[in-house]
This record gives sequence, structure tokens and C-alpha cells, in this order.
Amino acid sequence: MLMLVILSYCHLFLVKCGQGSTDDELSPTCVSSLLGIQIEAVAAGLWHTVCVSADSGIYAFGGNQFGQLGTGADPTETLPRLLESPKLENAHARSLSCGARHTAVITDDGKVFCWGWNKYGQLGLGDVIDRNIPSEVTVEGCVPKNVACGWWHTLLLAESPT
Repeated sequence: MLMLVILSYCHLFLVKCGQGSTDDELSPTCVSSLLGIQIEAVAAGLWHTVCVSADSGIYAFGGNQFGQLGTGADPTETLPRLLESPKLENAHARSLSCGARHTAVITDDGKVFCWGWNKYGQLGLGDVIDRNIPSEVTVEGCVPKNVACGWWHTLLLAESPT
């Protein structure tokens, strides 16, 4: 069975370790609250972490100053929290990435969702308004395959429809 292990230093202020505390972690540490859940993918941002489970659950934890966890609320989450988003219900995340303060997901059916900090339009929604819940991004003329988030931008790897 696979388990999520935090390999590097996690600072107490950033609380992105998912251990339920704000203690520093200086060595590899299992995220015990996810034991028994088959995690298929993980992405880490500056202040947050997001994971996808085999049963299509998206778990988020860490800082949430800009809504980057997608929970619809403001509090920091010191333990992984399952996103309860009607937009992502029955959708499986194929690709995910975390930017400094935002998150992006591509689902198996080729839909793109972004949330979090949007000061520079990095969510791709045509504005600069932060989102604290997953918001669907309109992508026309191509089929999204992979996503990568940077500090102030988000990139899609896409192919032309056949």
C-alpha cells in the first residue's frame, strides 16, 4: 500500500505538512490521517498541499489565505480535508498542480478547474478575482492533458482535437 510521506522541511507557519499541528517536521513523516486512503497524486504549493485519491477524492491542507485549498472557507487546515465541491462530484482528477497560492486540476473528461490566488489572472477565468472554491475554466479548441502551475501563471499541455 502506498502512503503519503512528507520528505522535506515543513515550517510551522506554513502548516502544509498535514500532521494536525504546527510543529516543524525535519525528517520524513507519514501523513497518518490519510492511511487507508489510496492516494494517486500529490502536488505542493508554497503554503499548501493537494492530493487525489483513487476514489476521486481531493484532499487539501495547509495555508488558505487566498482560497487555495478550495474549501469555500478561510481557515488554515492542519489536517487533510476532503473537498466537497458539487462541480467536482463524480469527476476524477487526472492531473493536478499547485502554484504558490493557487491550485489547478484537469478531470478525466478534460475539464479544467482552478481556485485560489488570482492577482495576475493565473486561474484563467478572465479576471483577477480570487476564488475559494473550484471554478471551471473554459478551454476551447483543444483537449487539456496536463497542467503545471507557477508562481504567477498556469500552463496547460493540450492537444488539438482529431
